[in-house]
Formats: sequence, C-alpha cells, structure tokens
Amino acid sequence: MEQLVWRQLQETFSKVMKTLLEDMDKQIAEERNKKRYRLLDKRTTTMISLFGEIKVKRNYYRDREKGEYVYLLDRSLEFEGTGSFSPLIEEAALELAITGPSYRKAEHTLETLLGYRVISHEAIRQHLLQIESIPKE
Repeated sequence: MEQLVWRQLQETFSKVMKTLLEDMDKQIAEERNKKRYRLLDKRTTTMISLFGEIKVKRNYYRDREKGEYVYLLDRSLEFEGTGSFSPLIEEAALELAITGPSYRKAEHTLETLLGYRVISHEAIRQHLLQIESIPKE
C-alpha cells in the first residue's frame, strides 16, 4: 500500500511541477523585453526529477542583442535543460557518490529510494568530474 501511495504521489507531484514550470514560462513570456527577445516557438524538454520524468513545453527565443537562442525559463531557474537532471537529483546522486563506496552504489540507492532508474553510475561520474573544486579560505 505504501508503495502504491508513493507512486501516486510521484505522479501527482510530477503534474503539479509541469504545470508550475509552464505557468512560470508563460509569465516570463509576458514580462520579457519583447524588443530584445523574439519568441520563436515552444519546444519540449524532459527533466529527470524525484517525481520521475517531467516533460515541459517551454518558449524558445532569439536574443536580438547577442544573436543567440535561449530558453528564458531555463535561465531564470539556472537549469541546463534538454534531458538534464533536476538540481535535487544531481545533488543527491553526487552526495551519495562522494560519501558512499561507489558510483554504482549511489545509482542503486537512488533507484531503490525512488522506485525507478534515475541516473546511471557513469552519468554520476561525469557530473562529478564537471564540478569545480572550491578553494579553501
């Protein structure tokens, strides 16, 4: 019963998160500098979260000043987008990898806790390699 409730909560929270993100994107679109950011279209990304995969349609813009293409929602959230892990998943995976015996153990611990395969041991290793060390004072 507990597992069934957990799965239902994950599904419900996933829907709430999707709605919240898409509403934020809508608000950003309305409040953006329209002379600078030209709305091109909506594109879908998938975020891996504690609740499972969340597919979000977000606005894609062209920055007329810098000549680059951006997702203002991603910038606002400081999120990398396209197939990325949520910051909480990434933090948990890295913490388990650093304090635990191995990347594989971190992968299996997250899978056991959340009930689905979240992140591979190699993805954990790659994320850990990308982190910059913080110098001591």
